[in-house]
Parts: sequence; structure tokens; C-alpha cells
Amino acid sequence: MKNIIPYLLLFLSFGTMAQQKPQTESANFVILVSNFEHLDAVMMAAQDENRNGAFQVVLYGNEVNQITHSNMTKHLDFGQKFKVNFSVCQMSLDRSKIDRETVPKEIEIVDNAFLYSFHLQKKGFKSLTL
Repeated sequence: MKNIIPYLLLFLSFGTMAQQKPQTESANFVILVSNFEHLDAVMMAAQDENRNGAFQVVLYGNEVNQITHSNMTKHLDFGQKFKVNFSVCQMSLDRSKIDRETVPKEIEIVDNAFLYSFHLQKKGFKSLTL
């Protein structure tokens, strides 16, 4: 009888664990974007009802001049609604000769897109490059 009690307790603990609902794992993503056509795909992913975590979009490359165009406003508005944060690479701004003052206030300026991504990955963010 003494030998059966530990097995009974083990069996009951498995039953209790099986009844608990699994926790939805939170996944934070840093998404490096150099082609602005990919922002639409990012926004579609951001509105997924099963998403649980942060989206940090880091814009870099030759197309960063598009952040000053009027169509960027729709992405920023959408981002606020679905908790997507935007950053832009200072090196890319410099290379494209874009003045910091023309960058929308909703977009954070980071020194280097890749270094910023590495720092976020150290904090547990998963990385995706488009």
C-alpha cells in the first residue's frame, strides 16, 4: 500500500496538469524592412487576433525617403491601432540625405538598424528581415 501512494499522487498531478488551459506564449518580433511594399504584409500580420506580443518595425535602406510621403500616415495610424512601433535607421537617413526634422514624430530614430535589432534579440525578440 505504501508503494501505491506515490504513484497515485503522480497520476493525480498529471490529471490536474491536463485540465489546465495552456498559456498563450507571447512572442515579440523585430522586423527589419527595406522594401516599403512589405509594410502591407506586416500590417496584415499585426491585425491577427491570435497575435500576442510586440511588433517593432525597423525601416532601413534606400527607400527610407518614403517615410516623409503622405502614404506613410496610413501605416502609422494602423500601427497605433494594432500596437506596431516604427523605427528608422539614422545611417539610412544620412545616406538618403533626409533631415531628422522631416521624420514623423511617431517614428523613433535609431543609430543602426541591425545593431538595434541585435539588442532587441538579446531581450527575447524574434527577428525577421523583409
